[in-house]
Amino acid sequence: MGPTVVLTRNGREVARWPLPDGGRPDMVVVDRLARLHLEAKRLGCTIILRNVSSELAELLELSGLDDVVVAVAEE
Repeated sequence: MGPTVVLTRNGREVARWPLPDGGRPDMVVVDRLARLHLEAKRLGCTIILRNVSSELAELLELSGLDDVVVAVAEE
């Protein structure tokens, strides 16, 4: 199972969808997540990533997004 984006508001799940898998994660994916985070914030929501690979988690950390996009590692 690949990464999943979960949109939450007031601690409740509003929507979820798979993060398009273009192969190995890169900074394009991080940029998309940053933009998604900003749009979610404008709507009073947050995003959580589930089933995140270690590579994507490292890119989020490198970019500083690990503080604003909660990532739950693969199980």
